[in-house]
Amino acid sequence: MIKDKKNFLRSVFSSQITLTVVGFLIVIGISIPLAKNVSKQYRIGKEIKELEKEISYLENSNSELQRLVKYLESDQFALEQARSNLNYKQPGEEVVVIKNDDSRDGEKPADTAAGGTKSGVIEAKSNPGKWWYYFFN
Repeated sequence: MIKDKKNFLRSVFSSQITLTVVGFLIVIGISIPLAKNVSKQYRIGKEIKELEKEISYLENSNSELQRLVKYLESDQFALEQARSNLNYKQPGEEVVVIKNDDSRDGEKPADTAAGGTKSGVIEAKSNPGKWWYYFFN
């Protein structure tokens, strides 16, 4: 009886079908964790690339903000702000003010309000009409 069991086990383990099934189960057992690891590495690599892009964008933004801060702290910016907001002028400079009579504010220009001169006709025309008037009148 013991001999029959040994012969049976020997015949089962020595048969090609059994060895093929056992080998196939081992390959499947190894492949499943391997596939999970490959998938995980792909996702991590993708996330790393996205984070590198974000880092690059933030570094560019940071350098632009640093340049802006340097400009805002410079004397040139302070001088420009003093000129535009406080009407500052340096000694030896001459200031020229150009008035723009625009009818955008709901007011009529001074020319048309006084007597309907030719500039009032220009204001009512389209842009090509204004150019025509400019060159030929």
